[in-house]
Amino acid sequence: MLEVYKFLEAYLVMSQKKSRQQKKPKSEIKLAEERFQSCVVKRNNFNDEARSLRDERNALHDQRGKIMEEIMKHREEMKSNTSAKAKHQKVRNTAQEKAKQLISIKQQKRGNKKGGKSLTDTVQALHSEILNLERRRETTEMPISKEREVMEKLGILRRSLGEQESELATQEHLNLEVSELDAEIDSEFSKANDEHSEVIVLAKLNKKIYKKVSNLMKEASHLSTEADKKHKEFVNVRKKADNQHSKAMEMLEALKLHRKTANEERQARWKVVKDHRKNIKDELYNPKKLESAADDALQQLMSGGKINL
Repeated sequence: MLEVYKFLEAYLVMSQKKSRQQKKPKSEIKLAEERFQSCVVKRNNFNDEARSLRDERNALHDQRGKIMEEIMKHREEMKSNTSAKAKHQKVRNTAQEKAKQLISIKQQKRGNKKGGKSLTDTVQALHSEILNLERRRETTEMPISKEREVMEKLGILRRSLGEQESELATQEHLNLEVSELDAEIDSEFSKANDEHSEVIVLAKLNKKIYKKVSNLMKEASHLSTEADKKHKEFVNVRKKADNQHSKAMEMLEALKLHRKTANEERQARWKVVKDHRKNIKDELYNPKKLESAADDALQQLMSGGKINL
């Protein structure tokens, strides 16, 4: 009989459990859990995507930073070249100006070049004429008046010769100075040409560097544009992740509420079960009703009926 009582008690507990499941299924809790987990999964996926976009954005910024460092080095080189070019230009311009000044002095000193040549001829002619007159005076018999005339003419020729010889000496000295000026002018022009060659070299070098810097600037601009796109995508995905996190927190609060309600209901049901078990024990172990209740319950069970306590 004791085994029958235990069987009836176990059957009663299972029957009550099945009845509770039919009355209050756990689908709400399960649904809340699924919604919460779905939001968590989406949030984590968005966070992973955001981290990937952030890394790509940072990588683009790093690439742009390296390019900008290279650009700054090239700019410093261009700045140095420009400074050096300015110094060469200053020296070149100074040499050219000095050469122009020397050319002006040369032109002033030289005067008429053809005049120098005729002056020499004049001196030679005067020498020849004086010699002829002296030879004539010494070898020819002439009256005193004629001799006086020759002497006066010789005096005039000798004075003219002295003046012309003095002027010729001055002209020869000027020609010597002009020759020295020519050498100095050539030296200044040569110096100016050398400095100008350096200016051209530095200008071409800066032009080449500028072209390289322009290409690097285009690349840096492209990287900035791509980095901005990645940042916008990152911000949008982060917003989606934050939105899913907010939903997950809402689902978590709903899940906690469902679990709390379910726990309270479960505790209430267990209280009913405990009360029923106590009643069953009271009924089953009542010496007067024990044998009668067991027989009735067994009859009901065997006939497929419902056991009522």
